[in-house]
Amino acid sequence: MSVFLVACSEDADFSVSPSLRLEFSCDTLMFDTLFTSVGSPTAVVKVYNRNSSSLRLSSVTTKSGGASGFRINVDGEYAGVVRDVEIRKNDSMYVFVEATLDRNSADVPLLVTDSLLFMLESGVEQHISMMAYGRDVEIMRGRMFEQDGRIAKGHYLVYDSLVVGSGATLTIDAGAVLYFHKDVELMVRGRLLAQGTCEQPVVMRGDRTDNMFDYLPYDRIPGQWGGVLIDSASNGNAFVHCDIHSAKYGVKVVAGDTTLQRLAIESSRLENFDGNALETTMSHIDVKNSLIANARGNCVKVVGGNVRFVHCTIANFYVWKQRDVALALHNSIDGAPAPLRGALFANCIVEGSRNDEIMGYLSAFGDTVPDAVNYRFVSSLINTIEEEDDGFVNVVYDKKDVAPFAKEHFRLIDNSIFKYDFHLSDSTAARGIAAGAYSSQLKYDLDGVLRPDSLADAGCFQYVPLPGEE
Repeated sequence: MSVFLVACSEDADFSVSPSLRLEFSCDTLMFDTLFTSVGSPTAVVKVYNRNSSSLRLSSVTTKSGGASGFRINVDGEYAGVVRDVEIRKNDSMYVFVEATLDRNSADVPLLVTDSLLFMLESGVEQHISMMAYGRDVEIMRGRMFEQDGRIAKGHYLVYDSLVVGSGATLTIDAGAVLYFHKDVELMVRGRLLAQGTCEQPVVMRGDRTDNMFDYLPYDRIPGQWGGVLIDSASNGNAFVHCDIHSAKYGVKVVAGDTTLQRLAIESSRLENFDGNALETTMSHIDVKNSLIANARGNCVKVVGGNVRFVHCTIANFYVWKQRDVALALHNSIDGAPAPLRGALFANCIVEGSRNDEIMGYLSAFGDTVPDAVNYRFVSSLINTIEEEDDGFVNVVYDKKDVAPFAKEHFRLIDNSIFKYDFHLSDSTAARGIAAGAYSSQLKYDLDGVLRPDSLADAGCFQYVPLPGEE
């Protein structure tokens, strides 16, 4: 008992020596860009007492006293100022930090700073810097456009849903960035015209601006929001210079009137999805100069209809879960005919990490369904099994035992940190194989680089050498 009491007495001996200091898990707490008036995710700071004596803090607070928008919770106690905090020798505690920044009426994010102050009983003051950029956003909750409307250049935070009603046309201007909350979809029953430019694309992404890990922002993780759904009665939709990424699915076109063009996509990016990146059923769509990449389902899934892809890069290196192939062509729905009237892939790249990235469930249906199977690959680099087929014209087959193969055709495919750059490598077989009849229709690539008059490169990017390359 005596030994026990002595031990307790020593442990309760709080030192006021000015030579003793705390240690912290970080010296600067940096939040990613935050939406003003919207609370941040919770950040964690761990505070260590590695000394042989216990320490008492007379106070823990923020330098601004909360005026900056930063809030603290010290070891479970939430207050503007937390007093008389004890940290035993060789022990630690948690400080949780959140921030809600005031609107700043600026076009660009503005930096907000503060300090987390620790005042020891000895009179020693230690601090951790806190920083966050605040961006103003317009909040949309359950927004439905029942008449023609416009979303101007700016930043928008979308909750619940965003709907374009029947008979209405919604125009999204260049430079508009839409941040969708978890599971929120953009549903188009009328018509959607997303009109970005090369310098100011229309961006559709999730609303998480923080990181899962230091090297991995949530913006690079699939499934952050719902996706874009084109309803059966919706026609004449157009996406130009759009960047749609990291959703549950990309763009889904429901079966509709096959005599009308349902959707045109030009110079756009669809990347990183938990389902299909682009799925079209019994529809007429036209896709030009676009990158469609990395999907757990298919990058492109075509079920019947009439589709046309020119100078597109369709590439699947998705590794989050077991995935499907880059391109899938079908002409039936639950056994019922869904005729594939036309599927043209000209000057395209169809690639991925598998040995065969093109799949087709195609039936001739005898004489009962005329023109049920009609596909054509022209002057393209394709990763599939080589076979005698009139549907493949002047194509280059990618083969595993012949370099370059799969990821070697591109600048960077890094599955360890989930970074992808689908610009062409100097050794790719896609260089100079494009048919002039199609490349002359698209003089500039996705980046705005001028294509040569003849022997342009397949895919959405024209090869541009880096310093040191030929």
